[in-house]
Amino acid sequence: MSQSITSGIAAALLAVATNAHIKNTIQEVPDEKPAVVEKPTALNSFNPQISLVSDFRSRLVNSKKGDEKLTEMKELELGFAADVDPFLKAEAYIAFAREDGKSVAEVEEAFARYTRLGKGLSAKFGKIAGAIGHVQRNHTDQLNWLDYPLVIQDFLGGEGLRAPGGSLSYLAPGDRFHEFSLEALTPDDGPLFSGSDSGKPVMIGHYRTFHDFSEDLSAQFGASYANGPGANNGRGSMMGLDMTMKLQPSGTGRSLMLESEAYWGKPGGPGQKTAFGAFAAATYQIAPRIFGTLKVDRSEVPGTNNRHSELSLGLTLRPTEFHYWRVQFKQRTSNFGDSRNTLD
Repeated sequence: MSQSITSGIAAALLAVATNAHIKNTIQEVPDEKPAVVEKPTALNSFNPQISLVSDFRSRLVNSKKGDEKLTEMKELELGFAADVDPFLKAEAYIAFAREDGKSVAEVEEAFARYTRLGKGLSAKFGKIAGAIGHVQRNHTDQLNWLDYPLVIQDFLGGEGLRAPGGSLSYLAPGDRFHEFSLEALTPDDGPLFSGSDSGKPVMIGHYRTFHDFSEDLSAQFGASYANGPGANNGRGSMMGLDMTMKLQPSGTGRSLMLESEAYWGKPGGPGQKTAFGAFAAATYQIAPRIFGTLKVDRSEVPGTNNRHSELSLGLTLRPTEFHYWRVQFKQRTSNFGDSRNTLD
């Protein structure tokens, strides 16, 4: 392999976590067991778990304008989580990044979670990720690819919808998992939602369920709806469907994950048409620590006639649970900019 190809392929996303992996994944099922109240044994019993996630990238970009090589520490994220008492858990995620040549610090999420309210109820208050779909509720290091899908960026912003507010969830009784969530958030700005405040929040409803088809095959299905202040003093709206399916035959050391989401969004203002976007991805475990991913994206930019699509192929090496290297090739086409191929 030539030196130029080698340097082009030297692209990776490195995620390093210390202590415990404390990310808030949506696969968590509220614990309905009775709480055991114990008195603290020391004044320093509030001892948080701490995680550190770094995102280092190198890129070779091919386009009609020529080649552009980028190497950067995209983000450094500190996470804290602690049990305040038997009923309350506090979590915070603070990101340090380079934006427009400047170093910035931003609170990505910071909230208190009440998990034992009784009657299947739980709640979150603070700055939280909106309960829209599956993927956008995760942080980038929890994804099977490098960045959020095009439809998430076009409809909700580059990092998804994260805003101050509150969330109330209800877990229905019975053998089958059925969860209903209602949220009120106040994002500063966004492609679909803008101008919200405590009196005019963005309202979000989400439903999800799990189903085990067999010991080897399981799936999660969900539906989302959001409505809130939009551009031109109008109301923005968004609805979507999501599906995540995993096949993991016992004893084979192989797995297959299928992920797909579709959204319809309409910005505020008269005469606006509904935009559509979707993605589908398949991640296959090639070897015990090696995963291959194929993803297809398509999105229409709300409020415009712009649309673009993307095909990506990725290869991930996971030496441990808290550390991985990833190479991803992307081919993007659009009707409002140059087509380009990137290797990260």
